[in-house]
Amino acid sequence: MKTLDYFDSVAEQRRLLYLDKEFERFYKEGLAEQAALRQHPVVWYVLNLPVDSTLYPAIEYLKLAIDTGRPLQEVYDQVQEGKRTFYDSKGNVHFFRHEYHEYIHWCMPGHDANRPKEKHCGFIRTKTGELVYSQCPGHPDHYIKGKRMHCWSLHCPECMNDTALRNGKKQEKKLLAFKTLCAKKGVDVGEVGHWVISPPQEMVKVLMQTTDEYSQLVQYIESSLKDIGALSGFTIFHPWRMKDRWVFSPHFHNLCYGHLDTDRFRRENPGWIIKKVHPHQKIRSISQTAAYLYTHMGLGITEVDPDDVDWDLDVLDYLIPGIKSPNAKYSEKDYDDEYYKKGRRVGDFSNIDWDDWTMDRLVKKIRIRQWGGIARNKMKLIGYHRQYKMRVCTECGQILRTYEGFNDPIGNYVRYIQDNPIVCFAHDYDVAITAYLKYKDKLKEVGLNLSDFASIVPFAVSTLEFMPQNADIVVDGPFSEPDEYFIARQRAAYGTDDIVS
Repeated sequence: MKTLDYFDSVAEQRRLLYLDKEFERFYKEGLAEQAALRQHPVVWYVLNLPVDSTLYPAIEYLKLAIDTGRPLQEVYDQVQEGKRTFYDSKGNVHFFRHEYHEYIHWCMPGHDANRPKEKHCGFIRTKTGELVYSQCPGHPDHYIKGKRMHCWSLHCPECMNDTALRNGKKQEKKLLAFKTLCAKKGVDVGEVGHWVISPPQEMVKVLMQTTDEYSQLVQYIESSLKDIGALSGFTIFHPWRMKDRWVFSPHFHNLCYGHLDTDRFRRENPGWIIKKVHPHQKIRSISQTAAYLYTHMGLGITEVDPDDVDWDLDVLDYLIPGIKSPNAKYSEKDYDDEYYKKGRRVGDFSNIDWDDWTMDRLVKKIRIRQWGGIARNKMKLIGYHRQYKMRVCTECGQILRTYEGFNDPIGNYVRYIQDNPIVCFAHDYDVAITAYLKYKDKLKEVGLNLSDFASIVPFAVSTLEFMPQNADIVVDGPFSEPDEYFIARQRAAYGTDDIVS
């Protein structure tokens, strides 16, 4: 006969076993969340340090200060007090006349506190509240990471770090595509350089207040860089510098190719400052450098009067791209959607978030400027080379699995589709697309794809030629599920990116 002591010991063993499992679950969940929340150190300062206001006396105040020979701030203060008539040193009278401007509201990334809740950003959990995560089977110390939903906006405090990383990867792709295409034509553009330009502060603090003047300033910087030797690059505006707080001190960062004549720039732009960051070192990672610049760039928006929006025309432009923008075309997703009898090619509006659609028209965003060989109209897409991949652990090579909570003992293999763009310079597009269509069938007969075609011609390039490839397994053909299953899931997680990071 079993004693009460026996039953007490069995119950205690079960309780200890349960506690061990709970501790293991908490430990794994902590690791998964930490891995997903890892961020650049500057992000903490962006989210937590005080930020100086960028409001500053605007264009008409500057003109009045120059005409009367008075300090700008003095003129501004007196106008605010109600004064409208001013005299210069010769006794000439000048009047303050307010002009309409589209004033820009500047803010730091990650400061829209309501966005994560509105867009449902954050960790993905099961109906019972358990974390969905990916892991190396049996080796959480190798790899474990919680799955998250992103809105992919720099305004979002939950998503700004990952969005900056993704945007950095995009810029790296464009810069390296430009360099590789030039190399195929026998042109060596050298390495990417990181340059900082600081215009005179009184001038830039005024010009950055309005859209037209800000746009003219950035265009002037770009043209000046090209005049002194820059070939291609992009410009990011930083309204602040970090000290004990984010101090209002506007300047511009440029990542570009070319050998710049800085002495000429200084001669032609007295009072301006131009310098190269780490002049004796090669940039180790273009994407990481660009991502760092994105983390604390200025995000500018202006409001649009609803009466100035042609709502009917915008709806038609959605259904038939090109009505407003001559070069706009249907995307690959549109053709995929049409196969399933949905999307804009069949007049379906079901996938539109009308709140976002409306706000896109009532708010005008200040965009990153790309210029030279990577400007939007300088390169064209020939097509995509689609790969079907399975993600593996970089430590041991096992295929990673995604688990629906910590009570899921099996999980599913981590599989995804990667579309590798093939691009060319715009002036080579007709030759490139004609050659590809001519030899397309012959390429298939000998087992070659669009990336293979790009690698053997001098006028096209595939991202597979210059982007480092991960260790993930490329399978021979499509997965058993339809491509749309994976594409829809990836768009929800990564937006419209063609490279899953």
